[in-house]
Amino acid sequence: MINIHLNGDIVRCPDIAAIRKRIKERNEAENRCIHGIIEWKCEVWKAFVMNQPEIKKFSDCGPCVFAYNDSCPMHRKKVETGNMKKKFKIDNQVYRKIASAAHYLVKESNCKTLFITLTFPKFKKKVSYNEINNYFSKFVENLRTNYACGGYIAVREFGKKTHRVHFHLLLSIPFVPFPVLNAAWCHCIKDICDFSGRALLSNPKTVVIRNPARALRYICKYFAKTKGQVNKSRLVFMSNNIIQRPKQYTDTIEDILSGYKSVFIQQTSDYTTSFRITDSKEFNRFCEQFLYPFFELSYKKNEDLYSFPVNSS
Repeated sequence: MINIHLNGDIVRCPDIAAIRKRIKERNEAENRCIHGIIEWKCEVWKAFVMNQPEIKKFSDCGPCVFAYNDSCPMHRKKVETGNMKKKFKIDNQVYRKIASAAHYLVKESNCKTLFITLTFPKFKKKVSYNEINNYFSKFVENLRTNYACGGYIAVREFGKKTHRVHFHLLLSIPFVPFPVLNAAWCHCIKDICDFSGRALLSNPKTVVIRNPARALRYICKYFAKTKGQVNKSRLVFMSNNIIQRPKQYTDTIEDILSGYKSVFIQQTSDYTTSFRITDSKEFNRFCEQFLYPFFELSYKKNEDLYSFPVNSS
């Protein structure tokens, strides 16, 4: 099975439906329960059968009746695992989701696409990461309600030297002066932080982005720094209207990549292999010729994509 992601990744992975079918057939042929355990080797099922005087052999009992019962040790293990406190991690799957959404947002935006960093000035009190996330959610809700924000992606990160928390934020928004956005962010966090004229920042150099493929590489190098992070609270924030799920492709990878150069191949796990075009010109051609038509995106070229310089207005 081949999955095509809007960020340009082509992932060859196993057919899960076919695997489940094979597992079911194997279980039935080898008298295994739904957890894959040979029934006569399960102590719980074995004890149950041995206590049935009218039953002479295991095959007379039919399938195990404890599969979804707390008496089944494998069922208890799955329940205990499911009840574990959730942890949030930015792995390859999450990163592809971020990158694909970023590509879509920049490609289809009808207004300015802004890439900024939200920092926290001096804290007035100690706050948890869940509280910090709640303040950020209030800020983007304000952008949607009062500033016509058309979509956003954000990743929470920590500085390498200071270890101070901040958010990298990509959003589609009509032009708003930088001081206004800075004041809106500072007002949102006024209960926990002092006011700062530089709480909201962007790249010191003015970056004009007219090519969505270039924007994808430029923006996602910041998001990629968070790969591998694990936290008890949420790390990634994304508006639902820009989430792009992968699509399945029925032909071969060779059919897709025929004629393109600089193809990077990576074995991402025991079951999946990732293919990616690394040359920027070839990737642009791949987007125009295959990726955008495949995802049914528009052919328009947005000339208003850019990132503000620091303290611009």
